[in-house]
Amino acid sequence: DAPTTRGRTIPWAGFYDKLVSMVSFGKADLLRSDIASKAPYKRGDTILDVGCGTGDQAILAKRSVGNEGMVHGLDAAPNMIDLARKKASSAGVDVNFQVGLVEQISHPDNSLDVVMSSLVMHHLPDDELKQAAIGEFIRVLKPGGQVYIVDMDAVESGTIRERLSDVMVHLHGGRKHLHKSVERMSPLFEGGGFIKMHSGRINRQFGYLIGFKPIETQE
Repeated sequence: DAPTTRGRTIPWAGFYDKLVSMVSFGKADLLRSDIASKAPYKRGDTILDVGCGTGDQAILAKRSVGNEGMVHGLDAAPNMIDLARKKASSAGVDVNFQVGLVEQISHPDNSLDVVMSSLVMHHLPDDELKQAAIGEFIRVLKPGGQVYIVDMDAVESGTIRERLSDVMVHLHGGRKHLHKSVERMSPLFEGGGFIKMHSGRINRQFGYLIGFKPIETQE
């Protein structure tokens, strides 16, 4: 059964991949590669993909961390996890996909090198829930570990073709709501204890945010 959460979930896994392909004009694989290219993980890392959806980004991450590393995928929608497991099996890739909540992560303290999340934070409806998620991110990361957040971050201009693809933004609450959304999240992460926050762009529709868990000094 799906766990109870105040966050918004997507129950239609089978249609989700088709929607992503449609709004990206068939360039979903390129978008995932661009997201992976900005990611701070490296070979041998242990990663958690929070809100992993149907698993494509986590599977791509596993190819980067190699057999020495481990990738976990977490999503509140059981049907998303079912499809993610099927994809990993078909690809011959070992990724641990589990049903779970962003605000109640099952991993132990100080156990992960990177926590990443793609297109999830805007599904958390208020700052209180976002702060709960951020608290979990910093708890499960090792000292010096990194958080990598990707979300829609609308821009003000573009070609006609680019504007057509902005249907994604409008479906998720409109251009005004998502304009500079990644930049506006940075203070929440800093308030949650992350340091050295920096942001950038994946492309004209998506931005990213990276921060570090402080390295604790030894007394």
